[in-house]
Amino acid sequence: AEAEAGGVGWASTAVPGTVAGLNHARERFGKKPLADLLAPAIRLAKKGHELSPRAAQSLAAQWQKLKADPSARAIFGKAKGKEPHVAGDRLVQRDLAKTLEAIAKDGDAGFYAGAFADSVEAAMKKNGGLVTKADLAAYRVKERAPLRFSYRGFTIETMPPPSMGGIAVAETLLLLERLKAHEAPPDSARAYHLFVESARRAYVDRRTVGADPDFYKDRVAPDATAALLSGLHLLSRPVDPAKATPLAELAPALTEVAKESPETTHLSVVDAEGNAVSLTVTLSASFGAKVIVPGTGVLLSNALGAFSPTGPNDAAPGKRMASSMSPTIVSRDGKTRILIGSPGGDTIPNVVSQVLRNLIDFRMTVDAAVKRGRVHHQLLPDKIRTERGNEPSDAVKKELAAWGHTIAPSHIPLGDVKAIVIDDTTGVAYGFADRREGGLALAAGKAGTRLPAK
Repeated sequence: AEAEAGGVGWASTAVPGTVAGLNHARERFGKKPLADLLAPAIRLAKKGHELSPRAAQSLAAQWQKLKADPSARAIFGKAKGKEPHVAGDRLVQRDLAKTLEAIAKDGDAGFYAGAFADSVEAAMKKNGGLVTKADLAAYRVKERAPLRFSYRGFTIETMPPPSMGGIAVAETLLLLERLKAHEAPPDSARAYHLFVESARRAYVDRRTVGADPDFYKDRVAPDATAALLSGLHLLSRPVDPAKATPLAELAPALTEVAKESPETTHLSVVDAEGNAVSLTVTLSASFGAKVIVPGTGVLLSNALGAFSPTGPNDAAPGKRMASSMSPTIVSRDGKTRILIGSPGGDTIPNVVSQVLRNLIDFRMTVDAAVKRGRVHHQLLPDKIRTERGNEPSDAVKKELAAWGHTIAPSHIPLGDVKAIVIDDTTGVAYGFADRREGGLALAAGKAGTRLPAK
């Protein structure tokens, strides 16, 4: 049904997990009452906020689909819904404030039961959706051990399956470590070549384990993730130091890769007590399914599109879909040193890997590490995507082309990183938010610290 809906509408949405997930984290690790934490959001929804230029641009791009939904049209439109709000307009969301108030009062029950659940079920029945009150009541948070590995003296913890992101970050970095890629100058053709070749191999493998492990059954071996990160596997496809490995040798059966929506949100936070959070959340596509549950202000995702037609990531009741989310925390000697993550769909693992390399391998300051130009290769299309205006030098691109790479500049930025580096000696946290999508950083101190040498 989701495929037939084209990723838009009620048939493309699944049970929302964000409310339960955030509340679960609060119950386990937080100190403040839920009502206190939600009060600023409730106030903001009631009073409204000025729409930023970037948010207005995104709204305009999705308006033709959004305006088909009466509730979305009423909230995001003006002039009786004839046109979308523009930059500087005040966006007020009173219905959303009421839903947040119910959650503040009753916790999960304010969202997964009661009036909200009734509204969801009624809207689903009316519009051909699949989610019922029973589905909402049955939702449970799933805790999984992070994917943990060592890279050049640091311990890196990132998101495990069903995310395909963490496994790609891990495999890329571990192969680069074995290739001693950190010895190549950061802006050299060799550095880009080794990164791209490592990423291509990781992107071959990530989809083989990118599914809900609870549903692996006999289709994915229980130790498959560990096997992919073993030295035996990492070195099983040698990297030529000056030649791109032909696609046919890496993945002879691969002809097409489903595109993953890049619209996601990430935040990185560390407090005075050293508590650290790297959090990625998504509605899948921009404005999700482009539908709002009437009277609630809640915009639903089109997350069913993250399932695959066949294979380990096919859809099933109670199953969690794959993603590329890669929230990551890096430590050394038991102390948190880096928090990082990014939106960007399929590009996320490459973005996170490159910024981590900028910090660890090339000893850049956090602001320089985030600002530095990035490249992306996800195997198909078999091209190195670069950021127009922030690319490798012409000489490097020429050398890469001679080695068999195809360069494809794009005006679309790669990622929107939120990174924090914590100084080993002073414990001061230095944060920097990417300017690519207009991110916001609020941090004690200033951007400009390098990771001290071990």
